Amino acid sequence: MPVERLGGDAERAIVSVLEQRTAFPFELILVSAVPLPNPEARVRNVIEINRNPATRRNRAVSVAQGDVLAFIDDDATAAPDWLTVATRYLEAHPEVLALGGPDPAPATSSVPEMISETLLRAPWIGSGIAAHEEPQGIFDVRSPSDLALVNLFVRRDVFSGFDESIGYIGEDTALIASLMNRGPVVYHSGVRVYHRRRPFPGPYLKQRWRYRVKTGRMLARGSAANRAKVLTFLGSGTAALLLLPITAPLYYIITFLIGARTTRLSARWWPLLPFAFALHHLTYFGGIVWGLVTARLRS
Repeated sequence: MPVERLGGDAERAIVSVLEQRTAFPFELILVSAVPLPNPEARVRNVIEINRNPATRRNRAVSVAQGDVLAFIDDDATAAPDWLTVATRYLEAHPEVLALGGPDPAPATSSVPEMISETLLRAPWIGSGIAAHEEPQGIFDVRSPSDLALVNLFVRRDVFSGFDESIGYIGEDTALIASLMNRGPVVYHSGVRVYHRRRPFPGPYLKQRWRYRVKTGRMLARGSAANRAKVLTFLGSGTAALLLLPITAPLYYIITFLIGARTTRLSARWWPLLPFAFALHHLTYFGGIVWGLVTARLRS
């Protein structure tokens, strides 16, 4: 678990791991830029001054003693049986190299956070990431972006390290893609953490912009994980903008129906969801285009 500072969400994340109900020993490694004050006796604090998240996690793995590596963020809390369900499945299925599950927002989230949750969770028009959409069941992942690093288990003997040249955004997808070439990677809806969302609109859209700029740059380099899907999104987005007088009413109806069916917000917020989806999609579209254009100009 990379940690910037103790307190608030980080404290809750640490407690959720230390209070796991397991029949086996485990260690919690916190990796931080500076020593953490008074960490729990059961916690190992590893120092890594480089704030590259890939470097931090690789540094933590370098001292880990377990056979299975479990990754979680300091703004997430693990379900009480998180470790048990995941390791039990891996033990029963030795051919599975990695495993992840859903990362829904906590039930105590604010309205702005729940709007962000709705945008990520909505099928067809949301993030397109299984971990965010929270389907039920167990299945082999179809895309390396189906799992999120906030809830990921990898067998130690197949862990090849996060690509530190990628840095923030995409390092988990690259690792999962490499593992999928070697064996099964599985989504398991019973392996659950609760992950706080960035509040909508400002913090959420700022984060999404950074993500999609990175997608555009990777697309320019030919290394985007879902190239066909990204190109389809750009093409359909361009067509929708060119035909806006026709597409706008249909867009409102579709996003309203899907958003209302997906969200955990009360009905009084539903009419605002199409406008939130519009900002969400425009941010995705603009970020990808900006990343693509700036990468081309640099090259």
